[in-house]
Amino acid sequence: MSNLSPPIIACFAHERGDARVMKRVSALQAQGWSVRGYMFHRIRNREDVPPFWDNVELGVTENRRYVRRIFSLLGSLFILWKQRKRLAEVQAWYAVNTDNAFLALAGRWLAVRSGGSVGPLVLELADLQAVMLGSGLISKVMRAMERQVLGRAALLVTTSPGFVREYFVPLQQFKGPVFLLENRVYPSTGIVLPAQTGESTIKPLPQRGGRPWVIGLFGALRCPRSLSLMRAMAARFPDRVHFYLRGYPSGIDPAVTASLLRSLPNLEWAGAYQYPDDLAAIYRQIDLNWTMDYSDPSGNSPLLLPNRIYEGGLFGCPALADAASETGRWISQHGLGWTFPEPLEETIGDFLENLTDAAWQEKKAACAQLPRSVTCGEDDYAELSAAIRKLAGCCK
Repeated sequence: MSNLSPPIIACFAHERGDARVMKRVSALQAQGWSVRGYMFHRIRNREDVPPFWDNVELGVTENRRYVRRIFSLLGSLFILWKQRKRLAEVQAWYAVNTDNAFLALAGRWLAVRSGGSVGPLVLELADLQAVMLGSGLISKVMRAMERQVLGRAALLVTTSPGFVREYFVPLQQFKGPVFLLENRVYPSTGIVLPAQTGESTIKPLPQRGGRPWVIGLFGALRCPRSLSLMRAMAARFPDRVHFYLRGYPSGIDPAVTASLLRSLPNLEWAGAYQYPDDLAAIYRQIDLNWTMDYSDPSGNSPLLLPNRIYEGGLFGCPALADAASETGRWISQHGLGWTFPEPLEETIGDFLENLTDAAWQEKKAACAQLPRSVTCGEDDYAELSAAIRKLAGCCK
């Protein structure tokens, strides 16, 4: 390969249409990598976005159907065998999740035997499924399989310090290098904030003229408890709060979602949106940012740092968070909102009943002072790319 040619990185992922996967590919491309994707596809109730990179489709998978996924993984090995000459051109390997890391290792093995070099494996584990934290036989077997991959990874990428503190170090005994890639807004260079246009960063007081507090939840609608809490608050405060939801149902029975969202005029679901193009418009609609998640209370939920905390921080929108979660700790650390202990039905209800314009204005002003580097991801991806290049021996 010529020194002028961009280095090639092979990306293995569970779903080519996943927003996080597309963000990673876009960022690597922006950092000068030639991305070759080896990815599965998942049929969802949303528009399919064709890949904007050189992609080899490995098959179709279903969420949390682990047995079926094993057969899909086995079938994909034949596809990789046919790709072995192209795989030999790869300098680095990036795998999202453990199962795809096994495929990446198989691809690397084929590449070496076709004349390629042993490039570094970068493993991204950004979600912890409840099964990985269990004490049963299946959980132990799956952790053991993951440890095999971790032992072969040159770099672990994860999105929250909680995952490292509560899982990778104590349960997996991982001692290798970790890159913390938080879910900051990316790309953000085209996003213009109100302060840059001369527009006031402080909206008119929400209660002026009888307008209710508008509380937003943006992203995958996957948390039945959040929807239930919102419905309860909307019913309790019909004239004081208005919930504004954007996104798409994920992992929830559509009938359950429909039953939770219907009938109340102040509980509004306005459909999907485009990331990051629509972020400024949708966050401009709200006064408070709902960041709570209980979709996986025994695994992911208490430890994650979701996209919406960085989005809300970027657009100066105070957050509502669970005090006992990693999200709540992050919100408190940066002074970006309010956190609530259990029982949430009471503590959130009391807060909404007593929230004053002055308290909201004070928190809103604090949000406006947050450095952009805390919420935007360009620097993170530059550092990640530099780390991978160093591991692969590529020129900067």
